[in-house]
Amino acid sequence: MYRVRYTNQAEIDLGDAISHIAKENITNAQNYLSRYESKIELLKLNPQMGVECKNKFIKRECKILVHESHIIIYKILTKTSELLLVRIFHGSVDYANKFNSKNFGEL
Repeated sequence: MYRVRYTNQAEIDLGDAISHIAKENITNAQNYLSRYESKIELLKLNPQMGVECKNKFIKRECKILVHESHIIIYKILTKTSELLLVRIFHGSVDYANKFNSKNFGEL
């Protein structure tokens, strides 16, 4: 089983998503977070379950996992048996352009 590690930005992204849902309904936010955590547990057991980023026009070595209305971008670090969650975007965001941006930085 792989361990999960978040970038600072991915932690912010997740917090923003939960806060946004909680503005409408706290129970929905709690339920969403529970389903998200279940999905991440499944990912830890099956790190290859995501789609290669290049299949979604992202020019980086990473994978994409869809969770409900969000896109989770992660990298498999086989040497350390870790999954690095890099970003979490709402599906309405043009994440491919943001992620391909030269200003975005390295993974």
